[in-house]
Amino acid sequence: MAAADCDPATGRIKLPTVAAPNCVPVWPKGKDNGGATNQGVHRDKIVVAQYVAQVNQAARDINEQATGRVTNAEAETDANRLEVVRAHNELFETYGRKVEVVKLQASGSNTDDAAARADAIKAATEIKAFAVMGGPTGTNAFADELAANKVICLCTSSQPIESYLRWAPYVWSGLMSSTQGYLHRTQYVSTKLAGKPAQYAGDPAFKTKTRTFGLVYYETADNAYKSGAEFFQKELAAKNVQLADSIPYLLDLAKAPEDAKGIIARLKDKGVTTVALASDAQFPIFLTKEATNQNYFPEWFVTGSTGTDTATYGRQYDAQQWKNAFGISYLLARVAPEVEQAEVNYVNWHLGEELSSYPSITDWLRLFTGIHLAGPKLTPETFRDGLFSFKPVRGHITQFGSSYGKGLWPWDDYLAADDVAELWWDPAAEELVGGVPRKGMYRYVNMGKRYLPGELPAELKVFDPAGTSLLYTARPEGDKPPQYPRRPGRT
Repeated sequence: MAAADCDPATGRIKLPTVAAPNCVPVWPKGKDNGGATNQGVHRDKIVVAQYVAQVNQAARDINEQATGRVTNAEAETDANRLEVVRAHNELFETYGRKVEVVKLQASGSNTDDAAARADAIKAATEIKAFAVMGGPTGTNAFADELAANKVICLCTSSQPIESYLRWAPYVWSGLMSSTQGYLHRTQYVSTKLAGKPAQYAGDPAFKTKTRTFGLVYYETADNAYKSGAEFFQKELAAKNVQLADSIPYLLDLAKAPEDAKGIIARLKDKGVTTVALASDAQFPIFLTKEATNQNYFPEWFVTGSTGTDTATYGRQYDAQQWKNAFGISYLLARVAPEVEQAEVNYVNWHLGEELSSYPSITDWLRLFTGIHLAGPKLTPETFRDGLFSFKPVRGHITQFGSSYGKGLWPWDDYLAADDVAELWWDPAAEELVGGVPRKGMYRYVNMGKRYLPGELPAELKVFDPAGTSLLYTARPEGDKPPQYPRRPGRT
C-alpha cells in the first residue's frame, strides 16, 4: 500500500515543491533500523555538523550594502536553522532516526588551509559527524580532509568535475560544477558570439571589430579552479575559438583595487572586446570601476558565476560598464518574494508559521532527500545511491532543472543543477526594495526559459525587452507546485 503522503500522480511525497523526493514506504515505529550503520549514524539519531564561517567584516559590509539587509544575528539564525531541521525531520523518512545539529565554528579564515583541515578533522574525529553542512570556499583542504575521513560534505561552489569525482561519494553541491558551466558557456560563445562583431561593447571601435575573448576567473591558493578554465579553453578550441587571455585572481578585498588595475590593463593590451567573467560577486565592483578609470569599455559576458547574475550585485557594478552585460545565468527568472513564500516554502507550510530566515534550506532538502532515499542502512554509499535514484526535475522556468547520477552528463553527477537561462542587464528597469525604488535589473530572455546542455538556441536576443521577464508576480502555470492540505509529518 502506498504511503499516505505519496502522490501517485507525481511519484513524489506530498510537499508543495516540484523538487520533493520520490515516495518511499513509511518506516514502522519500533522496527529495527540496523542501529549504527556508519559513523554519525545511531539507532535514534544522525549527527550533522553545521560549519559556521568566521565573519569577514569587509565582505559583510559589501553584502549588506548590496542587499540593503543587515545580517541576522547568530542566535536568530541558529534558532531558525533548528526549525528548518525540525520540519525536515518530521516530513521526510529518516527510519526511526532524527538529524541532530552540532555547530562547527571555523578556527580560521575562508582561505586558511591549515585551519580548514583542522576543522574537518574535528568534524570527523571529535564530533564524529555523518555529514557536514557548509565549509570554507577559499580552499579545498576542508573537502579533501572530510572525503579522506569518509564524511559527507554538502559544501564547495562550482569546482571542476575532476574534484567531485575524486571526492566521490562524499562531496555534494547545488550549483553545477565549473566544468558543466563551461560546457554551457562554450555553447553560448561558439554559437551566438564567435566570428561576429562586438556590437554591444561600449567602445565604438569595438562594435565593428570581430569579437576577441578574454576570461577572468576566481581562483584559490591551491589552484582549485585551474582545470575548469583549461577545460573551457580546450572546448572552445574544438569549436575553433581561441581565448586571447585567461586571467585568474585570488580574492583579497584589501588588494582588489590593485589587482583589478593590473587585470584591466592586461585585457586592454590584448585587445579583448568581450570579457567572460567567471568570478565571485564582489570582485567585479572593483574590476568594472577600474575599466572605466582606464577608458576600457568591452562587452561583459555574464557566465552565471556566483552572485554576478543577481540584481543586488549588478547595481554595485560600474553603471557605464554593466549596461553592456549579457549572457547566461544559473539562477531562475525572478518571482515576487510573497509568491515564492506562499507557493514553495514547504517549511512554513508545515510549521504553520513564517520564519525570519531559512538557513541553507536547499542544502537541508538535499541532505534529507539522500537520507529519505537511502533506506535504513545509512552510509555514504547508500546516500549516493539514494540521490542517484532521485526523479529528475525538468521543464520549468522558475524551478531548477536538477538531477544526480548517470544519464545527462558524461560522468557521474554529484551536483544538483543542470540548466541555464539567458539574460541581459537593463539599467532602466526598476523595482522596490524595502519600499525604496532601485534601478537596474536583469531581463530574462524568452521569459526565463531554461536550457539543458546543448539546447541553447543560436539566435542572440539580448537588449530587446520584447518577450523578456523582470519579475513574475504570479508563477507560470506549468511551474506551480502541487498544493496539498497541511499534514502531520511521518513522525
